[in-house]
Amino acid sequence: MLTFSSVLTRQRVNTRLACSSLMTLLACCTGPFILAEDPASLQSRLEQIEAQNEQLRQELNELRERDELLATQISSSRVISEGQQAAVAEDPKAFSAKWNNGFEAATKDKRFKYHIGGRVQFDTVFLAGDSQAFNGTGPFTDQDAVGFRRARLRADGTMYETIDWCAEFDFVNSVNDNLPSPPSETTIIGVPAPTDLWVTFREVPVVGNVRVGDVKEPIGFEHLTSSRYLDFMERSYNQDIFYGAYNNGFTPGVVVYDTWADELGTWSTGFFKNNTNVFGLGIGDGEYAWTSRVTALLWYEDEGRYLTHVGVSGSLRDPNNGQTQYRARGSLRNGLGGMNPTFATTGQFLANDIQYGGLEFVHQMDSLLFQAEYTGAWNHNAVGNGTTAPAAAELGTVYFYGWYAEALYFLTGEHREYEKKQGVFGRVSPAENLGENGGMGGFQVGARYNQLCLVDSGLNGGRLQDITLGLNWFLNPNMKIQTNYTHTLRDSIATPDGNSYDGVGMRLAWDF
Repeated sequence: MLTFSSVLTRQRVNTRLACSSLMTLLACCTGPFILAEDPASLQSRLEQIEAQNEQLRQELNELRERDELLATQISSSRVISEGQQAAVAEDPKAFSAKWNNGFEAATKDKRFKYHIGGRVQFDTVFLAGDSQAFNGTGPFTDQDAVGFRRARLRADGTMYETIDWCAEFDFVNSVNDNLPSPPSETTIIGVPAPTDLWVTFREVPVVGNVRVGDVKEPIGFEHLTSSRYLDFMERSYNQDIFYGAYNNGFTPGVVVYDTWADELGTWSTGFFKNNTNVFGLGIGDGEYAWTSRVTALLWYEDEGRYLTHVGVSGSLRDPNNGQTQYRARGSLRNGLGGMNPTFATTGQFLANDIQYGGLEFVHQMDSLLFQAEYTGAWNHNAVGNGTTAPAAAELGTVYFYGWYAEALYFLTGEHREYEKKQGVFGRVSPAENLGENGGMGGFQVGARYNQLCLVDSGLNGGRLQDITLGLNWFLNPNMKIQTNYTHTLRDSIATPDGNSYDGVGMRLAWDF
């Protein structure tokens, strides 16, 4: 290959040769007519011209040799580059990236995978009720609110084929920066806290999988379903009073799990530190929890388009510092955790140990879905706290419960995707995406009845029941808009005659 400079130099040499030759020709032709020119002088001039021509020929030959060498080097570099590319393509440790509902990179042999992403949920909520409906619920009552319900960043993947890992942090958690004074809009601040933060060892002999870190305890179908895939803006009361009280639903511990009957069922059991904070921290003598879950698919056809899922779960718990508390916020949230009204609460009371028991039922027939859960808690050797029960009164075993039933239907023909290895629902992928070939996305309507009871054995934490109506618009697999209307009935010490309130909420949610 000739470079621009080499071509230009060659042209200059050729020009000089041509000029020299022309001068020689002119000298020869005009020699007889130049009578005044000395013959010796002409001979000297001719020798100079010939010497100059010889030098130009040598320079031209050198340029040709250099150009040939350069062309050979360029050709060799091309061969080396193609070889390197082929070597990279054959290297099992070389990563290739793709979009799989988020950025994902993996080696050809799949021994190493890497995904980076997150989720964002932006809410607008309006609450309104009669004059007594928000009595005793806290300082923020029925204010309208706009804010982020969740804002998480996540990285997860696989290393050395059988080790999975996840590191996710939520930046929307509340801390009262003015303790011990009551919280206010200026003292409630958001702080980062871990959610899924664990390592899983797969293909472990006998037990299958072992997960260690900050994890979800294996109890509750909707609890174990990711917040990215919720049917309504909030889970049922069971999440607030049983599964995620004060720790965001994540507990430090170790859990073993696997499938059975050719993935028609799952089992899991784990040992955890029964903490009451969002930072994966537990301190104290004892205060452990043993939680287990078993599920089965009684009917499974067409890759889950038609199915019947049943599950049972339970937990034995040593209360943190020998005391416990149950409280529930609304089915719509109008602020950070500490800013949300608390509509039912037992206050702190003593208990020796606690037992949870839960039942799950899910029935899907194509686009139509029915789902229900019931969870109860037995608090043994409970002692009154002087607020919701007589002070120091021995209450024996105090039993609380919560349950919900819901029905949902896809107007555009989709169905929920069931994850057999986890025994929960996964991502919704609409039949068409908004904006692609004139697509409008997917639409789903739903209704839920939700109830809890924190009244038993002389302890009165209140009763709640509500009806939630919802419309979900799935713009694509990674984005949806949810609209909920709730009507809530409240019966508590602060509202002995019973009161009600209504709420409307909208959420723009996306994950990647």
